[in-house]
Amino acid sequence: MKRKHPEYEQRRATKRSLREPIVSRPGSDARRPQRHDVYLSSESSPDSQDGFHLQNSGDEGELEVDGGIWNTPLPQTQHPLFHGHDAGSPTNRPATAEVHREQVVTGPSVQGPSINESDCMGRMVRDAIELERNLLLGTSFLKPTYELDDQLQSAIIPQPSSFDTNIPGAQFSQGSPDTFPSNYQFDWSPSHSQITRGCDLFFKHISHFLPFLHQPTFDATHIPLHLLLSILSLGYQHGEDPESGDQAGSGANLSVRCFHHARALTTAEESRTDTPKQNTTLIQSYLLLQICAMMYLCGDSSSSGLKMHSNMISLARAGGLMQPMPTATSTTEDLEALWHEFIKAESHKRTSFAVHQIDALWYQFLSIPRSISHLEVKHDLPCPEAQWIAPSAAEWAHRHLVARNPGPAVPYPDAVRRFLSSDARPDSIPPFDPYGAINIAQFLISSAREVSGWSTMTGMLSMDRLDALRSSLLALGPFIRPQPETAKAMHAIATWETAMIELHLWSPAHTGGIVAASLDAVVSQSTSLAPSYEFLWEADTAKAIQPHVDWFLRYLDTTREPDSEAPWVAVYAYKAFLIAWQLVRGGIPNAMRVVGIADGDVEGALGWAKEVFRRRERWMLGRLVLSCLEGLGS
Repeated sequence: MKRKHPEYEQRRATKRSLREPIVSRPGSDARRPQRHDVYLSSESSPDSQDGFHLQNSGDEGELEVDGGIWNTPLPQTQHPLFHGHDAGSPTNRPATAEVHREQVVTGPSVQGPSINESDCMGRMVRDAIELERNLLLGTSFLKPTYELDDQLQSAIIPQPSSFDTNIPGAQFSQGSPDTFPSNYQFDWSPSHSQITRGCDLFFKHISHFLPFLHQPTFDATHIPLHLLLSILSLGYQHGEDPESGDQAGSGANLSVRCFHHARALTTAEESRTDTPKQNTTLIQSYLLLQICAMMYLCGDSSSSGLKMHSNMISLARAGGLMQPMPTATSTTEDLEALWHEFIKAESHKRTSFAVHQIDALWYQFLSIPRSISHLEVKHDLPCPEAQWIAPSAAEWAHRHLVARNPGPAVPYPDAVRRFLSSDARPDSIPPFDPYGAINIAQFLISSAREVSGWSTMTGMLSMDRLDALRSSLLALGPFIRPQPETAKAMHAIATWETAMIELHLWSPAHTGGIVAASLDAVVSQSTSLAPSYEFLWEADTAKAIQPHVDWFLRYLDTTREPDSEAPWVAVYAYKAFLIAWQLVRGGIPNAMRVVGIADGDVEGALGWAKEVFRRRERWMLGRLVLSCLEGLGS
């Protein structure tokens, strides 16, 4: 706010002196009203509108909330990894509570050498808390100022005594992320063993469907702490905490702790970043954290996930993420330097593709309008995976030289046009990572949903557009599914199979104008709508979608340990099962014969689904599906 609207900084002191501190009423036990997860309208909820369209607000103003709660002592220690990112004084004076909480830390060039790293860390956390508090209130920094009633104040602002930062071994629940747990330790940092295992878990189970961090050169001691904690928040969804003796459930607890801490640091870092073009790591943190919130923590965490998505989109545009990274033409003969320049540019590109994918994914699942057009992505398609994962500069150069490219790299928008055009030949595109093909598939899914929405509103059906989308998807197939299929490619293939289903079968959730705010709501409303799929019983429709539904059934049946499964694949697969279950109910022949379910055996189909999704019950999404299956049986 200070950076983008300096004229308001002059008025802050006057406003603060005139405003009464807001405190909660003693004895008040009011609670925040329960928010709804599904909205039967063409607009999203007030909560999601305020959070998700923050960057579109044109109003200017500010909201300040003061109270004794923010006068807690500053942390006196910090993680040593942070030393490489804030060059403070070499002295190690403990932080003191007398430092004014409104002071913005901009580094030693502004603050002077007397401010040590602990002071910086403390002020960052304070800035983060204040920003998080505004997010909690559902307000934008660009919205007009308004006063809160006493009941809402007491519901949102806890008593100072509830913040005890000295309780060791504080545990986190997976409740609302909009408040810090009462025993939150601001000076906590992961141990060396936790960092090592968490990063290993991330690269083993997560990075293949979010491949923008370069594993061969990854060094946990040389990345910002907020990004490291974001990595750990996802990694520990797939393993246990070594500091807790690998006790069952300890990994999930550590994941939530890392999530909270990373969110605070990321928010603070964003508030003090003066160079928007150097915020790629912030965007990566927001991307990982919103996936953790939306796909792993679920529930109330989803609201903060959508707010982080809004922040990420703003940062991406301000920092030029959708544009190719400017690189100076170099005549250097240093192969190592050239390799590292390639890694930096390719990571920038792949981060852009990941942002575009997630933006399209929320549109696909939640019916929230997309924030990024495919035309904004000005990058070439990602390089072949073999070049990206090369372990050394020499190996990278060798793989680059032996690759037989028929022509120059193709920009993403041009690739989309080639697949849509009946004249151009997609096979003329040089080899590229299937990760880029997912973006093309997501564009085609989004286009199909837009056709279905337009047809629903107008009563007219555009078969020409649907035929073009279907032809494009068929042409994309060989680029997105390697032969033979590998476990790491399953998330890409699942996206393609879902796109084929979407073309043949419009979701009642979409055509009915349902806007969801969480994956909990998506899974629940998909289950409740399943019995209304009688139109599936039409023979031609069933025949068209059967091969794609069968693919998901075989995938669920043969994947015994889904440890490396992208979480959205489980959602795709559940929706495919609901289609198969409805076909079984309708007496369609061979509806689930591919997994051994006899025609018309509704109970057998349900029992099979419980068995395959029970393999995913360590994750919240798996437990949500199992709960819905119980309801489907009753």
